[in-house]
Amino acid sequence: MANFVYFISVTYLKDNTPINENLDDKLLKSAIKEAQEVYIRDIIGSGIYDELQQQTFDGSVTADNTTLLDSYIAPCLKYYTLVESMLPMTFKFLNKSVSSRQAEFAQPVTPQELTLIEQRYRDKAEYYAERLRSFLKEYPQIYPKYLNPGTGFDVIRPKNTALFGGMYMPGTDDDC
Repeated sequence: MANFVYFISVTYLKDNTPINENLDDKLLKSAIKEAQEVYIRDIIGSGIYDELQQQTFDGSVTADNTTLLDSYIAPCLKYYTLVESMLPMTFKFLNKSVSSRQAEFAQPVTPQELTLIEQRYRDKAEYYAERLRSFLKEYPQIYPKYLNPGTGFDVIRPKNTALFGGMYMPGTDDDC
């Protein structure tokens, strides 16, 4: 599909997150697009993703896909967008350097604080991602493209679990 369709708007993002109203829409649109392409497509697979893109572009979104978009994809995408927008909100790329953005009366966060904030939003995004996966698995008759996204080299199959960042230590189960 030649035209990219955003599953959430900048207005939705500003109305439903702590993002300030005066933040540049260009920065947010870039973060939405990246989060949508990187995370949402991996969660739902390219079969459903392409269908949603086409239906939204055509203005023919089915009732089931409206539920999917509004109740499951939008909350998940909102938090992944926050994760993707953290660094661009903090740093600005200039001709001669990368500099941190600072408001006149605001204190910039430390790298540790930024990491903590980013992880909190990533955790929320992964929670909503798991709800999205569960919903799609619950209704295979409504969303057959979830389990069968198609064939080809460019087909992205849905990832069935959130990323796991923990460490497995064999033999420690008996110690609990």
